[in-house]
Amino acid sequence: MLSIDLNLLRLLLVLSEERSVTKAAERLFISQSAFSHALNRLREQLGDPLFVRTSQGMEATPRAQELIPVIRRSLGQLERGLQGGSQFVAAESARTFYIGAVDYFEFLALPRLVSRFKTLAPNVRLSVDILAEKIQDTGVESGQLDVFVGIEGLQHVPHSFNKRTWLTDRFVAITARQRTDLPARLTLRQFLAEPQVHLPAVISGADLIERWLSAQHQSRTLATIVQSYAVGGRVVASSGYLMCVPLRIAQELVEMLPLRIIELPDGAPELTLTILSHSLYDHQADIRWLIEEISQCHLMGS
Repeated sequence: MLSIDLNLLRLLLVLSEERSVTKAAERLFISQSAFSHALNRLREQLGDPLFVRTSQGMEATPRAQELIPVIRRSLGQLERGLQGGSQFVAAESARTFYIGAVDYFEFLALPRLVSRFKTLAPNVRLSVDILAEKIQDTGVESGQLDVFVGIEGLQHVPHSFNKRTWLTDRFVAITARQRTDLPARLTLRQFLAEPQVHLPAVISGADLIERWLSAQHQSRTLATIVQSYAVGGRVVASSGYLMCVPLRIAQELVEMLPLRIIELPDGAPELTLTILSHSLYDHQADIRWLIEEISQCHLMGS
């Protein structure tokens, strides 16, 4: 039976996130030579290079890519088991939290959480994955993810999951600031006449705006599909197209780019986001702490 020091396995996780031996060594508070020596020990024990240097940094081999999620899940479960019901001391913890989320969370909440953690929990790290909804259930249940922030009504929630409402936001439109020809509130006809930039709410393509229009037997013209609010805002600013976004996102974007906010026609839907955790884990002190921090972060200033 292969015997490997758990601390050596942790090296793989850190290197996969940092993609640099120097940065990974700094994060673990060891010298670069010590890190390289430990990595070579792992390579010998596992019979694989594990990571190779490329123009994009240290790249995991197929073998390492298979091992990393298993190691992350196993170490996370071991840490939770050893911690048990003990108190979580954020200021002393060096834990990494893994969060699956939609783009709304990454754009709005992540900068605020990181700023807060810098003071409150300086050694705690956040890793956010923008995941397909079909991955969220198994990811949280297996311990690969600590929580998932999803969209109410678009994503299936199994009975074994606990769901907490995070926030509700209403949709508005953004367009280029020079589009003074458009009124402060659009009629449905005006809305449908404008080419639009679209950010899919979830990977499957399910979308609250599309559902709203479909219920009225209407459809809109999508000129461009983007993968983030930030890119969508830049496209809108340069093209003059419309883009439907939640109000809090719109307020951030107009501070960053030459955009204006326009109200949508009456009856436009709201967006409700939820925090999902698995009943196996969410009694743990660290998970409860993380959920509380996420729950409060939308109340913080930008």
